[in-house]
Amino acid sequence: MFTVSQVTPEVSHIKDAMGVNFTLIEGTERAILFDTGYGTEDVHSFIRTLTEKPVTVILSHGHHDHMLGARWFEKTWLCTEDFEEFTERTGKKQRDKVMKQAEDLGVSLPGDFMTAEIRMPEAIRFTEKTGPYESRTEELGGLTVKVIHVPGHTPGSIVMYLPEEKILLTGDNWNPCTWMWFPTSEAANLWRDRMKVLIQTLESDFGSPIGTVVCSHQPMPREGAEIKSFLEYMTDEQMKKAPAVDMGAPIDTHQVVKGDWVLLFDQAKIRC
Repeated sequence: MFTVSQVTPEVSHIKDAMGVNFTLIEGTERAILFDTGYGTEDVHSFIRTLTEKPVTVILSHGHHDHMLGARWFEKTWLCTEDFEEFTERTGKKQRDKVMKQAEDLGVSLPGDFMTAEIRMPEAIRFTEKTGPYESRTEELGGLTVKVIHVPGHTPGSIVMYLPEEKILLTGDNWNPCTWMWFPTSEAANLWRDRMKVLIQTLESDFGSPIGTVVCSHQPMPREGAEIKSFLEYMTDEQMKKAPAVDMGAPIDTHQVVKGDWVLLFDQAKIRC
């Protein structure tokens, strides 16, 4: 079952049965779907209950919980830097893990979940720069979407910015609980600095603070000021003294915690 939170009349944040979120952005002429979730239900049919406009499906990165739902679409788009991740995360080993997670959650899966074809995405073609980052502009009709490549959570991670709405969609490049401990993740302090530059660039280019942040693992939007405070708090000093945590992988994983803020990261990658 899908649950929709209406961020604005044009922005619908959708949670799937496994608890991950993706976002429909709709202009007067066309729409963008940012991610597709686990694919445990027919995402395409559900989106058609929300809009009849042409929909372009753009994946924030190559992790399974955000793009297994690509099986329901003929064409999707992804950064080439995450193509290898996409191939691995759509494979049998990952689907087996998702089946176990679904069983534990009591979520029914389609009968062909293990065998359904998931087409390789098309490469996002970046045509401009937003600050130091590759980007492209999508005009949806009365609504502009900046698609920006910001390596961090994965090498091909992208974010989106809606200047008319002052909304930043971060994918997994920022959640109040941000995971930067995967083998392909950037060093956490490099990611932090990149995100700071992104925010400074957007606020300078468009002349106003970011008002709202929409995250992949949060059903409700967060205030724009929160992401800036989060990034300021996650200093090199905090990372150096952060306690280790066991994530069940041979990675030097540590975490910084403040209230409901968590940064999980590979301390061995920190560049000081």
